[in-house]
Amino acid sequence: MDKIKKIFIPLKGDSTKEIVKKCLTMLALLVLIACIVIFAIAITGSLRTERLQQDLSDLHKGVETVKIVTTVPTTTTAPPTTEATDTTTAKPPLVVLDSMKPLLEENPDTAGWISVAGGVDGVVVQAADNEKYLHADFYGKWAEAGTIFADFRDVLNDYNENQSSNIIIYGHNQRDGTMFGKLKEYKITHANTTNFSFYKENPTFTFSNLYEEYTYKIIAMFVIEVEPSQTRDGVIFNYHNFYEFFKEPPYTFADWESGIMSRTAVNTGVEFDETDKFITLSTCSNEFEPSRFVLIGRRVRPGESPEVDTSLAELNTDAIEPDWKFIYG
Repeated sequence: MDKIKKIFIPLKGDSTKEIVKKCLTMLALLVLIACIVIFAIAITGSLRTERLQQDLSDLHKGVETVKIVTTVPTTTTAPPTTEATDTTTAKPPLVVLDSMKPLLEENPDTAGWISVAGGVDGVVVQAADNEKYLHADFYGKWAEAGTIFADFRDVLNDYNENQSSNIIIYGHNQRDGTMFGKLKEYKITHANTTNFSFYKENPTFTFSNLYEEYTYKIIAMFVIEVEPSQTRDGVIFNYHNFYEFFKEPPYTFADWESGIMSRTAVNTGVEFDETDKFITLSTCSNEFEPSRFVLIGRRVRPGESPEVDTSLAELNTDAIEPDWKFIYG
């Protein structure tokens, strides 16, 4: 102990040089301890998130996916409606997938399940706002990684014709690959096109709401600015506000189509129009702060093959990218 005091604690009779040296040594030690604590907290949080993801995956896969008639629980998503047809015949009841029932029993905010090649495979929740799950896990406990969640404005769980035109789903870009950390496998820029082959091998993803699983064909992917100050003209393409397409500006289908197709890094060759259903996956990007990486898919149409002819895909050499020189100054 005396030896430690002599090394770290200024003592009577020490020279000014020795006092300064001991203070700097003590400061360095405190910084080291703080770094170790922060690192330990980060590792613990990451392991906890991975463990929870696996537990939820086990819940999701633990029951054979078969539709059964069940009472639809109260959730934060839009409740199903039963409307009479012209012949006064009621619509058949919506039926919860067995694979979703255990998750729904654990958390009534459960809204679906998203699976994307490369490692995205997790539950999707939906709350009354877009803040609840930013830093809360599936059970509501604080978690840096948060939970993958659907925009509160979206209608996911209803009859097909009542579902939102474009479901917006958010997830953090975690370094450990959880949440939307693996979406970067699809990221392509003019400067780096190495992921083009990954897209061609994985041109679709799946999403199931509480009642049905759907396949989506990827139609666009891009990095985009968030703040008007990040553009020379102060104009931002608010892709996340196109959850419904309206007849009048600013959120028409034509505006959305123009916005995504002028920015997509790949022209996938997949056709789409205003009658289709879409999903937009959004996560933080790492080029600058804040920035976003966006992946958009078009739902496979009734009777359509889920296969994609990727020989039609080509890099979009004219894609609008963030103005790197302006942003980086």
